[in-house]
Amino acid sequence: MKRLPQRAPPRGRTGKLGRKATVRETSKGTEARPADKVSLDFLMLRNVHDHLAIDKLRSTPVGALAVDRLVRNDPQMVPLMRDALVEVYFKAAKARELSRATKRQISNAKSALNSLAQATEYLERVSTDGRDGLRMLLEGPPLDDEKGEREVNQMASACWAIRLDVARSMHALQTTIIAESKKPINAGERRKRLRTLVETLASWWLAGGGTSLAPYVKANRRDGDHAIVHGRSGKFLRLAVALFCSVDAFKRSEVEAAVTNVHETRLALSNLESDAAA
Repeated sequence: MKRLPQRAPPRGRTGKLGRKATVRETSKGTEARPADKVSLDFLMLRNVHDHLAIDKLRSTPVGALAVDRLVRNDPQMVPLMRDALVEVYFKAAKARELSRATKRQISNAKSALNSLAQATEYLERVSTDGRDGLRMLLEGPPLDDEKGEREVNQMASACWAIRLDVARSMHALQTTIIAESKKPINAGERRKRLRTLVETLASWWLAGGGTSLAPYVKANRRDGDHAIVHGRSGKFLRLAVALFCSVDAFKRSEVEAAVTNVHETRLALSNLESDAAA
């Protein structure tokens, strides 16, 4: 039996392979960078805005973000810079996680520790034996309980097991409080997300050869009065605004204030170190 000749695809159309090749050719150069393999660190980030910012840096097509235009003379540097900025987010999140707890947190934890200690005392009193736990373990059942008045019943056994669990939790909480209290105390309130991000970005900037964090202030000075500030500029500030305003959700005024505070803090610390060395 003769086979029927295969029909040629209609004019203006291509076969399945042709369509796939066409799609690949037309989308080449405009598709997003392949997302990196999801790491455990990414899943453990505490703030959803960190997730959103990192996702933008990893999946947005090259050239579509404001930070990409900072290296427009060398487009091949864009993926490397984005990877470095992703690392900035991870380091800042880690710094916030490891920072010392507030006084209120430590105070509440100590109150909880006292409550757990009191709970162990009450749970121990549930026992009908009349002896403390250590004596019961060392001496075993009492030899002078002919009437069975001091036999351990189901309630006492359950409370004894709960008491052991509470004692373990109490030890873990006490260890946590001690470790937290040993952390250095930072002046002022706890550093929030934008501050830690700017500080980490500043460390990366200076380590990579950046000259200065100082923003240039555009202002008109008035005799006997405060100057009128019209705006701030600078290479580091431009990077911070491009990252935290376009990729993240902060306002320009917030980023400018954070950059100024980080610069002034580092400058004051540098002056103190210089005075101490002198």
